[in-house]
Amino acid sequence: MQLVRTNQYLSGQPSCTRCGLAWQRRAALPRCRQKGADMLKTILAASVLAMPALAADTVILNARIHTMDAKDRIAEGLCIENGRITRVGSTAQARACITPGTRVIDAQGRLVLPGLIDSHMHALSGSLADTGIDFAAADTPEKLAAALQALKAASPGTGPIQARGWQNHLFGPKGPTAAELDAAFGDRIVLIESVDGHSTWYSTAALKAGGITAATQDPVPGSSFWERDAAGNPTGTAREGADADMARRLFAPTTAAYAAAFRRWLPRALESGLTGLFDAGMGAPDEASAYQLLAGMEAAGELPLRYFSSTANRSEADDPVARLLQLKARHGGRLLRPTAVKLFADGVPEGHTAYLLAAYKDKASFKGVPMMTDAHLDARITAAEKAGVPVHVHAIGGAAVRQVLDAVARARFAGLTGQRHAIAHMDLVDAADVPRFAKLNVVAQTSIQWATRDPSYDNIGRFVGTDVMEAAYPFKSLLASGAVQSFGTDWPAAAYLSTWKPLTQIEVAVTRRLPGRRDLPARNPQQALTVAQAVRALTFGSAYQLGVERELGSLEVGKRADLVMLDRDIFTVDPFTIAAGRSLLTMVDGRVVWQAP
Repeated sequence: MQLVRTNQYLSGQPSCTRCGLAWQRRAALPRCRQKGADMLKTILAASVLAMPALAADTVILNARIHTMDAKDRIAEGLCIENGRITRVGSTAQARACITPGTRVIDAQGRLVLPGLIDSHMHALSGSLADTGIDFAAADTPEKLAAALQALKAASPGTGPIQARGWQNHLFGPKGPTAAELDAAFGDRIVLIESVDGHSTWYSTAALKAGGITAATQDPVPGSSFWERDAAGNPTGTAREGADADMARRLFAPTTAAYAAAFRRWLPRALESGLTGLFDAGMGAPDEASAYQLLAGMEAAGELPLRYFSSTANRSEADDPVARLLQLKARHGGRLLRPTAVKLFADGVPEGHTAYLLAAYKDKASFKGVPMMTDAHLDARITAAEKAGVPVHVHAIGGAAVRQVLDAVARARFAGLTGQRHAIAHMDLVDAADVPRFAKLNVVAQTSIQWATRDPSYDNIGRFVGTDVMEAAYPFKSLLASGAVQSFGTDWPAAAYLSTWKPLTQIEVAVTRRLPGRRDLPARNPQQALTVAQAVRALTFGSAYQLGVERELGSLEVGKRADLVMLDRDIFTVDPFTIAAGRSLLTMVDGRVVWQAP
């Protein structure tokens, strides 16, 4: 990649005859040959002279641009003016946009894609949790013991300690115990959240400080609860927010701490190719503070990517739709965009809080407990439809996915058809429900990097069955049925692999294995996607989910100039090397927000 002065191109000649081959399909793109070069140059010169004159503040030349438009066309050049794309075509056609003062970017054959948009993550909480001690990588008992000692060494004094990321497969069905933390930290107050974000591990001192005893009532038995011994005493693991009030009392990170962590993370996000994200659960430490922080950053010119945001459903008495409308009126800027209402239909199978179609293998006749009644779900979807906003519903178990689809079907039958709702994760969707996504215009959102035979595969398989685990994430079938699919990492939450990096998702979507691990067996390889299909899920699919596909998601005339130039052509390299890639240049609204040194 090279930034060059304008006058070099004003006087230059095309270096290669293939520069004139605009809008060729990738499969049919001919190899460059010198034969016929003079004729092609003549044709190109005539076509360029016939085109209307366009000025551009930025021009990209000599690129391999996968536009991801409806016809999957490939181009070589692109012109940008005032943050929007004004021309897409050959290098010669793009060169015609150059005037004195134009910034010219010579891609030198590099791959250019539309900006990658994560359709479900938690950027603020993820940034704060990114402390430098990677508990998610501590996937053996020995590694966990070392991580606990590293946390202890990094936390001198006697104050409370907070961390994140322990792996569920290292413990039994009831999770870790306070005694295990006590062995490492003594009488310190310690809280460590699980890698999936749905359970929390407390020390004995923390339980005492929080007033948690055998008499403590579970908020929602079977859904939000404390794990207990035979005598009813809490053993140290809280499921699905049973500890929410206690955690806020014991650990109160400031908005300033969130802001500092978020600013540290942003350059890494841009280097990964992200130009936008949907935060499916705002908090810094609370919703109002998160919006204030992000709006302030945008006003100060410190927010370099698009931040689509949400409001969360707190209780049946809550009104997240009204709150979202208020936030849209107050914060609906160019980059920060309140977008959807987040709901939870269930939890996660490793905590026995997912709502399944069949009983858990280790709990006779127990299928899990839905987190919302049908009436509550109907009320939320109806209110959202009437207000003109979508809902974004966490549903992992097959019964939870079906419950949400049934609720949307009832809304559609009642004539409420304006919104594109999304079901997030949908890991264990039943084959019978796959065609309903397209029929109901529900976006199939998932964290595809979980679709591997990692340690969580066997761990969760103990509870739901290996056959159910093998059939999870049926994205080839969803695509064949006509569904729109989007990918988001859920970072920092994960079944096993915690990452914010979109190229990791693309690699796993193609290989159905952990990144770089060709030695592992693929998980349900019949559901593997092509690179183009995976890229589309992270570009057009995410934009469609967020209602901005007319602005983003493909590189077409009139759309916003959000794009990424990668260090490798992910369409042609060994697929097991895709995740190792990075962005050389990331652009949002025509402005370079990241450039490799």
